[in-house]
Amino acid sequence: MKVLLIYPPISLQERYSSDIGHSGGRQIPLGIYYLAASVRKAGHDVCVIDGEAGKKTAQDIARKALEYGPDLVGLSSTTVAFHRALETARAIESCLPTVPVAIGGPHVTMALEDVMSYPEFDFAVFGEGEETLTELLDVLAEGGDMGGVRGVAFRKDSIFAINPPRPFIANLDILPFPAYDLIPDFTRYNPPPTNYMKLPVANIVTSRGCPNRCTFCGHSSFGHTLRQRSPENIAAEIEILYHRHHVREIAFVDDTFTIGPRRILDLFNILNDRGIRFPWTCMSRINTVNPEIIRFMKQQGCWHISFGIESGSADILRLIRKNISIPEAEQVIGCCRREGIRTKGFFILGHPGETLDTIEQTISTALTLPLDDVVVTINTPLPGTEQYQSAHEYGELAKGDWSQFNMWNPVFVPRGLTAELLLKKHREFYRRFYLRPRIMARYFLSFFSVTGCRRALSVLKSLPFFLGGLIKP
Repeated sequence: MKVLLIYPPISLQERYSSDIGHSGGRQIPLGIYYLAASVRKAGHDVCVIDGEAGKKTAQDIARKALEYGPDLVGLSSTTVAFHRALETARAIESCLPTVPVAIGGPHVTMALEDVMSYPEFDFAVFGEGEETLTELLDVLAEGGDMGGVRGVAFRKDSIFAINPPRPFIANLDILPFPAYDLIPDFTRYNPPPTNYMKLPVANIVTSRGCPNRCTFCGHSSFGHTLRQRSPENIAAEIEILYHRHHVREIAFVDDTFTIGPRRILDLFNILNDRGIRFPWTCMSRINTVNPEIIRFMKQQGCWHISFGIESGSADILRLIRKNISIPEAEQVIGCCRREGIRTKGFFILGHPGETLDTIEQTISTALTLPLDDVVVTINTPLPGTEQYQSAHEYGELAKGDWSQFNMWNPVFVPRGLTAELLLKKHREFYRRFYLRPRIMARYFLSFFSVTGCRRALSVLKSLPFFLGGLIKP
């Protein structure tokens, strides 16, 4: 089978809902490249188009599809990119009407019936896709029965059928590494302006599943059971990226990279033995690190850690089951500062039960903690999450237009607040944090680095977001 795999052509401005998108990063869509590696290993021919990084239109992708002549087209979609996935499917259908189209990704898993209400999609792959897509291709090639393929929904004779889910992959080491050789240019992927030291940067995932129960997170794609790759397996992938693709920095983008410090110790001991050293960043959780592991991470090249803090209100933190406290955050972020590791805090405005007072507490917390960066989003209950199911108990949730579910539009408004107030406080949060001398000086100095021009251009393009409301017409 010839398979065309597509990541939809969503722009940074759409993803971030404003000019702040210019300061947003662009990561390798690992899901698509994991799928490509798996189906290729099974003997199928594969082509990948990253419509976002390649800045393609749906029509551009349709022309490429016509040129390639696939037997199956596969699209991967998040919630915010679903409208672009649908647009792309329609463009492909217009020029290749007999070629089946499959869609997968986190949005499909969380909103399966809604996705399959669109006749443009012949199949939906839900849950982890590597084994499911491979089996689907084999059955299609042999003209077999779809009813036995776990993890697939399909339409047959105008009837919509959902097969049983496929069990999660227990041993992640069996998966082939992403098909990095199909990436035409690694330099088109980079984190936000001050979140990298060297280019090119590659993002990698070393685990799946999250044991935590935060009410705003969806876990239907990978589940709650943590499954971690072995240090030997991770080191082998990094060695390929370092030597074959000349990657010079790694971003570990697991939900929580620091669960199980022993694995981190073993990984970097292996890399040290192989003479591979590089700057790296990761995402962590306040209650999974201590001074000893932070010190070790710094010694091994870690220079930046992102922590989900979400709110400055103890009541809100309890309600969303974050299971951290602000005093804990102060200790951990202070430890990172002493060790010379920069930190970023993720915060959310508009939680269920949020008030103007709890918003002010959150902003005050962010200004008090010795953070170097923040990412502030507006609470967006995604399908499949606990918050989506209970949103009506706490406020009003606008449904229907998935393109607005981008974490930057107030699709959910808690009772007692307004959409206008959330947008005002969102912008105010960014201004009060970044327009401080310490932060502005650090950004200014970063412009004199090797990649300074690229950083400066990103920041300048995003200024309208920060200055919005300050300049009167």
